[in-house]
Amino acid sequence: MTRFAATRHLRTAERDEPKASLRPWLVLVFLSIAATMDAVNSTVLVVTRGHLMGGTHATPDEIAWINMTYLAAKLTALPASAWMMSCASPSRLLAGAIAALIASSLGCSATDDLGWLIGWRVLQGAAGATLLVVGQTLLFSMFPRSRQGIVQGLFAFATIMAPTTLTPSLQGWIADTHSWSWLFAANVPLGTAGLFAAFLAADGQTTVRLVRRLDGVGLVLFALFATAFVFVTQEGSRYNWFDEPEIIEYFALGSAAILAFMAWQFTKQGRDPLLDFVIFRDEHFTFGFVVSFVAGCALFGSAFVIPAFATGVLDFPPAYAGFVLLPGGPLVCVGLLAAGGLIDARGLDPAKPIPLGIVCFMAAMWALSGSTSGSGLSDLIPPIMLRGLGLGLLFVSLTLLTLRDLGPEMIAQGVALFNLGRQMGGQFGIAWLSTILDNQNAQNRTVLSQYLAPGEHAVTERQDAVANYLTSRGYFPEEAGTAATAVIQKAFAQQVATLSFNACFLAIALLFIAAVPVLIATKLTLGRLVGRHGNLKQGPACLENTNERTSDL
Repeated sequence: MTRFAATRHLRTAERDEPKASLRPWLVLVFLSIAATMDAVNSTVLVVTRGHLMGGTHATPDEIAWINMTYLAAKLTALPASAWMMSCASPSRLLAGAIAALIASSLGCSATDDLGWLIGWRVLQGAAGATLLVVGQTLLFSMFPRSRQGIVQGLFAFATIMAPTTLTPSLQGWIADTHSWSWLFAANVPLGTAGLFAAFLAADGQTTVRLVRRLDGVGLVLFALFATAFVFVTQEGSRYNWFDEPEIIEYFALGSAAILAFMAWQFTKQGRDPLLDFVIFRDEHFTFGFVVSFVAGCALFGSAFVIPAFATGVLDFPPAYAGFVLLPGGPLVCVGLLAAGGLIDARGLDPAKPIPLGIVCFMAAMWALSGSTSGSGLSDLIPPIMLRGLGLGLLFVSLTLLTLRDLGPEMIAQGVALFNLGRQMGGQFGIAWLSTILDNQNAQNRTVLSQYLAPGEHAVTERQDAVANYLTSRGYFPEEAGTAATAVIQKAFAQQVATLSFNACFLAIALLFIAAVPVLIATKLTLGRLVGRHGNLKQGPACLENTNERTSDL
C-alpha cells in the first residue's frame, strides 16, 4: 500500500525577498560544481588506465572491473533514485549523495587494493546517479518554466561539457605530473560546494510526497541486466563478441533479466512499480528518450574515438590525449547558452535548435573522416570546435523537449530515464565504434600489406632511400637498413590506423542519417497513440516554482 507523507518547513522570517530570489541561482551554481564530480568519476579511465594498472598492479582484465562496476551501479541507481525522492526531501538526498561521493573519492585515493577500489567505485556510481537525478529534478522545481532554458544550459556545463572536454584533459595532466590518487582527491573541494547547494536547497516550502514501497524484485532484475549490459558492451569487442563463451553467458543473463524485468513491471503497474509506464504516454518524453539514446551514442562514441586517434595516429602521449577535446569546450558552452537563452527569451520551440546541432555535429565528424597520418592538432581544432557547438545546441534543447512538460509527480522518473537513455546509448556507441575500429584495422592491414610484399619495387626503393638518408646522418650501413625497415613498418601501421579511424568518424556522421527514418516513424506512431489515448501533460504549471505549486495544498 502507498501512503502520503507531507513535510512542512516554516520559512525563516528573516529571509528577505532579494535573498529569496538569489537562493535558487546559488543552488544552481554550487550544484553544477558538485555535478562535475560525476564527470570526473565517469572519465577516470579514459586516458589514465596505464597509471591505475601500475598503481594497483592489476591486469587489463582486472582493471576493467573498476569501470564496469561503476557503470553498472550508476545505471541501476538511476531508476532507484526516482523512488528515493518519494521517501526523503531532495535536500537530504542531495547531501547524502554528495557525502557518499566525498567518502568514496577519499577511499579510492587512499587505497591501492583492487578489491577496495572496486567497492568504492560501486558507491561512486550509485551516489553519482542520485546526485544527477535529485539535482536536475530540484532545478525543475526551483525555477519557473520561463527560466528552464538557461538553467538547464548552465547545469549541462557539468553533465555534457565537463565529461566530454574538460575532465579528460585535466585528468591526463594530473596523472602525468602528480599521482593517479589525486584524480579522486580532486572531488573533495567539488563536493564541499555541493554541500552548500544542499544546505541552500533546504528551503521553507511545503512539499507533498507520494511515498512508495521499493520494488525490490524489479531493482534486482534491473541490476542484473545493467551488469550484463555493461560487461557485454565493454568487453565484447575485445573477445570478438560471441566467439567468447563468457560473452554469450552474460548476454543470455542480460536478455533473461530485462525480459523478466519488463514482465514484472507490467504486473506491478498501479502497485508501486520501479518503472511507471504512464510516463511513456507523453509523446515528447518518449520521443526524447529515444533520441537521447542516439545522441548519447554519438556523444560518448566521439569522445572515445578522438583521443584514441590522437594516441594511435598523432603519437600523443596518453596523458595528453585528452587535450585534443579541450578546444571544443568553449563552443559547447556557447551552444548551451545560445539555445537555452533563445528558448527562454524568445519562446523558441526546443525542437528547432536540434536539427542545427545535429548538422554541426555531422559536419564535424565528416571533416575528421578526411584526416591523414600527417594531420596535426591545427587540422583537428576546427572540426572539434564545430562538434562542441553542435553538442551544446543539441543537448539543452533535447533536455527541455523531453522533460519540461512532465507533471511534478513524474519529473524525477523522467530525469532518471532520460539520463539512463543517454548513458546506455553511450555504452552502445563505444562498443559499436570499437568493433568498427577492430574490423577496419584487420581489413586495412590485409589490403595494404599486399603492397609491402618482399621484392616489391616501390618498397625496395623507399627502403633504400630511407637507409641512405640515415647513413648520411651517421648510421652504420647495417644499422641503417634495419632502421629503414622499422620506419616503413611504423608508416604502414599509421596508415592502417588512419584509415580505420576515418571509417569510425564517417560512421558517427552517418549515424543520424540512419536514425532519421526510425525517429520519424517513432514520432508519427506516438502522435497517433497519444491522439487516441491522451497523454500525461499537465500544462505549463507543471514547472512553476514550488511555492506556486504548493500554495493551493
